[in-house]
Amino acid sequence: MKLFSKIRISLVRATHTSSNSHIFGSSRPFNGKRRLAGVVAVLLGIAASGVLAAGQVRPGAPSSSEHNASAVARARAAFVKNMSSHRPLVRSTVEKQAASGGTASFPSVNWSGYTDVEGGSNTVSSVSGQWVIPNVQCPIGTYRNQDAFIAQWVGLDGVTDGTVEQLGTATQCFGGVTYYYVWYEMFPFGMVEEGTQACINNNVDCPEPGDHITASVTVTPAGGTNNYTLSLTDATHPAESFSVTASCDSSTCLDSSAEWIVERPALALPFGFQILPLVNFFRTGFSNGALTSGGKTTAIEGFQDGTVYEAQMSDDSGSYWLDCVGQKGGPFQLLETSDPNACPTASPSHGSFTTTWDSSF
Repeated sequence: MKLFSKIRISLVRATHTSSNSHIFGSSRPFNGKRRLAGVVAVLLGIAASGVLAAGQVRPGAPSSSEHNASAVARARAAFVKNMSSHRPLVRSTVEKQAASGGTASFPSVNWSGYTDVEGGSNTVSSVSGQWVIPNVQCPIGTYRNQDAFIAQWVGLDGVTDGTVEQLGTATQCFGGVTYYYVWYEMFPFGMVEEGTQACINNNVDCPEPGDHITASVTVTPAGGTNNYTLSLTDATHPAESFSVTASCDSSTCLDSSAEWIVERPALALPFGFQILPLVNFFRTGFSNGALTSGGKTTAIEGFQDGTVYEAQMSDDSGSYWLDCVGQKGGPFQLLETSDPNACPTASPSHGSFTTTWDSSF
């Protein structure tokens, strides 16, 4: 409880107010949740190809059009519960050869992408990136009712410490129906779902594949306190955009790393953790990934105050790769350290990289 008493969170009000604003996973109400419903669409400044391609829609993919209130409530409650109890990066027991382009390897069972970790006295004061929400195919047949996820986000911390200050988008398969989310999480509280009430309550007018997303976390120190601004713009559906502010004691939220991550939730349990399935998704990735450290702003690969790590996601048994940067999709890639093609080596270019997976079932 001492740790929790160091944290102060406040949200800024604007033109649109939600009636059910609160911190999920906490009994403390949120007073004054603010949505930026009138955010002007942001020009991403990069061509809609490669990283910015949402991919194809597969025939027979479950529809996201179901909006039975009871089913929607169950799905979204499951999503909030799972994302509110997820752990930061969980290291894999599998060791992989170092990645190329001056990056190091960081095998994980729940993250893939890149993380820049501070090595000296500097801290990260901002992180930003852009992406396009990918198309997915929900499980079918035997696995039709299996909960499956993909969360895509930028943020701070979670690699060498237990705090997270992050925000992004997510897709959930629940009962054969697809649900899309915009969200943020600010330590020590659980994930908070943002978005329009039509989306939250009825699963209509939600974010969807092809939406262009820009997100950032900015830190301003203030006498032993870190003040955070977490902002997300959906340029395709501006009503899904939001910005929130929060505060955390600088001795608790260390701002020791920046991340650009595709994640599947790893739930914290009394006896360890449970890894939830990664949904089948088409090409995605990040563009213009950047961070500011020690007053210097660089692209992901230009970070020089510490180490650039490539996170590769393996299954929890350590038998195959689920998702690796630069992966082209296809059958499971076996974890054979003698085979350099088992998980491609890659490096970001101008803060951009792609990732694709064909199936996790």
